[in-house]
Amino acid sequence: MRSQIIILTFAILLVIVQSHWSPRSEDRCINYFRNGRNFDLNQMNGEFYAVYFWPPIQRERDACGVLNFRIMSDEDVEAATAECDGVIDDDDTVVQATYRNSTGKLVNVIYFGNEEVKHLMRSCDKVYKYLFIRINDDYVMGINCSSGGRGTLLAKYLPGLSEVQRVVRGIEFMMGREGKPDCPLP
Repeated sequence: MRSQIIILTFAILLVIVQSHWSPRSEDRCINYFRNGRNFDLNQMNGEFYAVYFWPPIQRERDACGVLNFRIMSDEDVEAATAECDGVIDDDDTVVQATYRNSTGKLVNVIYFGNEEVKHLMRSCDKVYKYLFIRINDDYVMGINCSSGGRGTLLAKYLPGLSEVQRVVRGIEFMMGREGKPDCPLP
């Protein structure tokens, strides 16, 4: 009996893992969050604070993560993706985000695309489907559909907790999903 329970548990976990990473779940995520508005990546220029995450991140930072976005020139794109063989189209808008991860390591990622569904590139073989959704003049939501719909609320400045909570309550498509800041907000 015990071995049957272990096998059943393993089978259930296997199904969950496969469905989580399947292209079908990626498409479901895109279809759920797609709103018909094509976000212009040129708006992602300068500093943004990562102030809220869905689902919640288990660790707490001492300070909110700061992402420094910059629009990349054609030469910068070519240098950064020389080994990637055609991942980025010549007419794609391309921005680079630089941030320090929770261990303090400096990380560079590239976002690109001119369609509603963008791409997040960590390396030539790690390219994810990504959506940016404008919430208001000061907030942008990033959703990684290749990671089960993980969402990040980005702010142009470091807001207070009550303001972030008010903004989060107003994001209808995230209602019912558990989330929280991963850093102390003033």
